[in-house]
Amino acid sequence: MGHCDAPYEQGGSTIIAAPPALCRLPRAGLPVAVLTGARCLKTQDQMAEAAEAFGGVVRLDVERHPGPLGLLPDTISVTSESEDAMAAFCANLDIRCAGIPPAWILVNWCGMLSEYEATLDYRLPETFNWVRYDYNTGSQCFLRATSESFPRYSKYLNPTTGLPLYAFFRDGFGAEVDLGWGRYLVLKAKGITVAAYDERRFRLCVPVRTPLPAVVARTVCLCSGKPPLHRSKDSLVGGLDCQDWLMFEDVPPQIAMAALSKVGQSPARVEIR
Repeated sequence: MGHCDAPYEQGGSTIIAAPPALCRLPRAGLPVAVLTGARCLKTQDQMAEAAEAFGGVVRLDVERHPGPLGLLPDTISVTSESEDAMAAFCANLDIRCAGIPPAWILVNWCGMLSEYEATLDYRLPETFNWVRYDYNTGSQCFLRATSESFPRYSKYLNPTTGLPLYAFFRDGFGAEVDLGWGRYLVLKAKGITVAAYDERRFRLCVPVRTPLPAVVARTVCLCSGKPPLHRSKDSLVGGLDCQDWLMFEDVPPQIAMAALSKVGQSPARVEIR
């Protein structure tokens, strides 16, 4: 939900806390928004007091520590009787009101997998002699290198720092890539589907070991205002050996299809209970 990011670039990491905002969710009916960005210990109490002052026009709902480990911040959502009431509530608290659902903005702004690949610089030689692990599309994890076939997605370990370098190879030369986007590059190159979608229940699933790239995951999270749930299910995607899934809820079909197209996936249409 963008409470805090820690992007790692050029050998260094920066911790970033986004400013607070109430972000509209892409659903029909009364306006519903979820709190994103930075918050303090008093934020929830301040929001509850402000909601009470609006005399029932605004309702506050809190879901305690969502996620499998209970370590994530509470999900705080606000329902109002009108868009004007939501804007006035945000003005009262001096926080931003994102009236256009950010899920729509992100899915339209995010680039395609092909556009990402077009930015890559294929100059890393196949003979690169660091310790190498190759991404296995069956187990969906990196295993000690056993094949010289292409396309290939590899993880190298820097012998000095021990830090990983991820590279995607189409032939004898590879390009350094982001961990998340690299997985979907090799999956698309090999024509492998790993995503599943239930059009009736608005549920989208991807394997735990093949999470969506951050911006795409954030897009589908901002459909429900909640992090994905961990589910153990068999046979969601034919031919894929996977029992552990991340399930995103309340994802409308238009956003689900658009978000998955960004990573080169056309999902299996299944029933997800």
